[in-house]
Amino acid sequence: MSPVQSAVGYCACGAEIWIEYLHGAEGWFCRFSDPEGREVQQCPSCGRPLDEDGLLPR
Repeated sequence: MSPVQSAVGYCACGAEIWIEYLHGAEGWFCRFSDPEGREVQQCPSCGRPLDEDGLLPR
């Protein structure tokens, strides 16, 4: 499955988080990754759980 769109957001601590928007069998979902491309569920800097609405724009 390849991303349809990707964007960058920032955790409240300032860490850069990449968001990939994907479409699967059950609809749309997003996947988070760090700047090195490793998939993450929590901010690699502060440990905060990631949520699309909780990420800040530049």
